[in-house]
Amino acid sequence: MRLDRPSAFADAVPYASGPGRRTPAVRLVLDERDKLFREAARCHCVGMSDRQAAATLRSALLRYQTGRWRRTRVETTCPEPRDRLASVLWMLLRVRDAIPSERTIRSALSRADASQEA
Repeated sequence: MRLDRPSAFADAVPYASGPGRRTPAVRLVLDERDKLFREAARCHCVGMSDRQAAATLRSALLRYQTGRWRRTRVETTCPEPRDRLASVLWMLLRVRDAIPSERTIRSALSRADASQEA
C-alpha cells in the first residue's frame, strides 16, 4: 500500500487573486504612490479642486521628470529639502518611474476624501 505524502503546495498562497489581477506587490506600490499624491495635494495644492490639483501635480511631475530627476534618480536618499514639492515628486518617481494620467491622480485624490470621513 502506498502512503500519500502531503503536497508541497498545500499551504501555498495564490500569487494573485485571479487572471488579470494585480499582485500584492503592485498594489502596495500603487497605494504608496496614491498616498504621496494625497500628501502633495494636501501641502502644495491648498484650496484647489481635485481636477486642478491633478493637473498641477501632473504638470509638475512631468517637468521634474524631464529635468532634475535625470540627475537625482541615482541618489539613495532624497536630495531635495523636505518641505518642497520637489521632494514629494522625487519620492513619487522613486516609487514608480511612470507618469499617471490626470484621471488616475484625481482618483487617488478623491479616495483621500472618503478615507478622512470614515
